[in-house]
Amino acid sequence: MNLLKNSLQLLCMFLAVSIYFNNLVKEHVMEIVANSVLLAYVPFIFICFQQARYMFGGFAGVFENPNTMGFSMIGLMVVVLIRLYQLTVKILHERQHPRLILLFAFYTTIYLMCLYMILLSNARTSLLTAALVTIVVIVSSIKSLNKTFLPFLKFSALFAGTVLVVLIAFMKMNRMQDAVQSIVLKMEKKSTNMTDGRLEIWQYVFEHVQFWGHGVESLWSIGVSHAHNTFINILQEAGLLALISYCCFLLAIAKGYRQMNDQRAVLMALIIVAMLGVSTFEILYFNVLHILVFVVSGSLRDTAKRQY
Repeated sequence: MNLLKNSLQLLCMFLAVSIYFNNLVKEHVMEIVANSVLLAYVPFIFICFQQARYMFGGFAGVFENPNTMGFSMIGLMVVVLIRLYQLTVKILHERQHPRLILLFAFYTTIYLMCLYMILLSNARTSLLTAALVTIVVIVSSIKSLNKTFLPFLKFSALFAGTVLVVLIAFMKMNRMQDAVQSIVLKMEKKSTNMTDGRLEIWQYVFEHVQFWGHGVESLWSIGVSHAHNTFINILQEAGLLALISYCCFLLAIAKGYRQMNDQRAVLMALIIVAMLGVSTFEILYFNVLHILVFVVSGSLRDTAKRQY
């Protein structure tokens, strides 16, 4: 009964975020969501670093396990990257202003802190996802150059400076080096079984597919709480119809990029890539990325309404 109650509460929250929230804030939705995520995460990160509350590869008393800490940071990284993209576009195409450079340095620092926490958590899927969303922003920034010479020079200098700062952080900071060594050691230990038994779980799910699913936490019958994959977990718990509906929902969002301006299109790409990346080996039911997916879906709904 409690699980059903939690599921209904989650559904109501997602509907509120995707429909009513967008109706309330209109075109300011991206700014409000980005600022909300930053306000939720950044003080928490600084407090953790100040109090040195990390142990056993995860932050004590905050996350249920290190992997949860790793993929929870992806939501913050998506918001930080969209901020960096916005600042990059302004630096490339507007007059130089010291405030823009300071903000760029601030968000780059937060990006490095997110990366450090992902490395510290040894969450390999989250690290790969972080690399993918970073590539999305770099490619989007290059596309914004419009083949003009001066913005290209600015971008080259900005990119070279940022890469240099990141390399210095990795080479000179002992904390970062320890985190890198930690995840490298885990990769070496898991080199013989990269999926950590997930393939066996997925095989079991596909062998016992039911149209209406088996119910919440039905995988406890084989000793695991979930399928370690968002799509396969939906298939197991809610069935084939739910999985098809969920995939259609995501496809509808992906097809709506033509209705968006450049910044919202980049945000949509970041959210979808991050969600698919993390979903490969984890489930996103209660993750901030899922909230961002529904925010984007509601934004598309409002854009379509304005066209008619």
